[in-house]
Amino acid sequence: MSDKPYAWGSVTAIPELTGTAPTGAPQAEPWMGAHPSAPSCLDEGDGPRPLDRLIAEDPEAELGPATLERFGPELPFLFKVLAAERALSLQVHPTRTQARTGFAAEEARGIPLNAPHRTFKDTGTIPN
Repeated sequence: MSDKPYAWGSVTAIPELTGTAPTGAPQAEPWMGAHPSAPSCLDEGDGPRPLDRLIAEDPEAELGPATLERFGPELPFLFKVLAAERALSLQVHPTRTQARTGFAAEEARGIPLNAPHRTFKDTGTIPN
């Protein structure tokens, strides 16, 4: 699980949900999945490993043949829990095709992933 500490997050809601101690900082979006910028880790007895790497190494074993056939070698979802203590903006995600095209265009222009004016931070997680 990876947390996004946005300013609009709650200081207590996520710790109460997960049974962990509050850090004193806002916690807004714990992510669970294989997103390349914040993959969950899985420990199969040899230490925690990022889920995106585990899937890349053996997609059929990690996802199953039906999921692999339908969505390709990527986890077809990203699970987020939002803990909004303050107002936040409405977000609309592009289709996978729009995300891949936009991401490639911004990469070609050399726009850094963390640039505030960048629109496409990844190639999308919503299948068409």
